[in-house]
Amino acid sequence: MIDETNEHQEIEKKPPKATSNRASYEIHVKDHLDPCWCQWFEGWSLSNLGNGEVSLCRSDVDQSALHGALNKIFDLNLTLLSVRRNEKNDLSIKSAG
Repeated sequence: MIDETNEHQEIEKKPPKATSNRASYEIHVKDHLDPCWCQWFEGWSLSNLGNGEVSLCRSDVDQSALHGALNKIFDLNLTLLSVRRNEKNDLSIKSAG
């Protein structure tokens, strides 16, 4: 027996909400990087921290830029320690030391 009551129901499709996927990100990787590697991370600020980690920071990052940076970290065989998103698109990073 087929339930024909649902046969002609229309599915209401709502357009996606217009939200911004941009935010500020801070990525930490293990071990210091030589400054020559900055060109690999164009648009990202690299800082060698006192604890032996590297901090990569960038404001106004969309998902494709974040994905690109994470791919480069993988390509360089770096150890990813953390990724921090700041929804307010403002990085207030205290200097290490």
